[in-house]
Amino acid sequence: MRLWKRAPMMHCALGAIALAVQIALELVPEAGALVSRIVAPLVACGMLYAAAASESGERIRFAFAARAFGATAGAIGAIVVASLLTFGAEWAVARALGGVDLLRPAEITSEVPAGVVLSVYAAGILASLPMTFVPLETLLAGRGFAESFRASARLFAGNAAALLVYGAIALALVTVGLLTMGIGLVVALPLVACATVASWRDLRARP
Repeated sequence: MRLWKRAPMMHCALGAIALAVQIALELVPEAGALVSRIVAPLVACGMLYAAAASESGERIRFAFAARAFGATAGAIGAIVVASLLTFGAEWAVARALGGVDLLRPAEITSEVPAGVVLSVYAAGILASLPMTFVPLETLLAGRGFAESFRASARLFAGNAAALLVYGAIALALVTVGLLTMGIGLVVALPLVACATVASWRDLRARP
């Protein structure tokens, strides 16, 4: 919250851009859902850049939404692979509990039980926790593909209980966002990004 309050409108604007890109890509027939899981996470890194900029006193810019596309191939690969692994967990739960294929979002109806929707998001958050810091380790710390995963996993293993609480709070914020027809996600996602950057800095600073 401390980082978000320094430039709330810009944080929310970057959150809105990330959401708009994901929604727009998912509307593309056939491959849209998969492409969105490749492109949208890179756009979403703009929120991480914004949080880091808030921390250092740098001015937040709309260009942050495209900054990750200029990263190294290893960094882009790490971010995309982490996203696809998370999506795989979400897809499996959606398929098992609701018979829903997340690769075909156009076929998903509004009749999907809320419990299934929340279970999908919970599965995604749980699966992503060991990879939470992969984008930061590779984009901000300059680690390579494999090392960014190892570094993130080490931070998770040493602070699993705290990060599980972090995951629960993230799920609560996402739930509020969904209950507001997605509008609340424009605030919730940047808040999660700010919390991620702040916790990453804190954990890396510990001896």
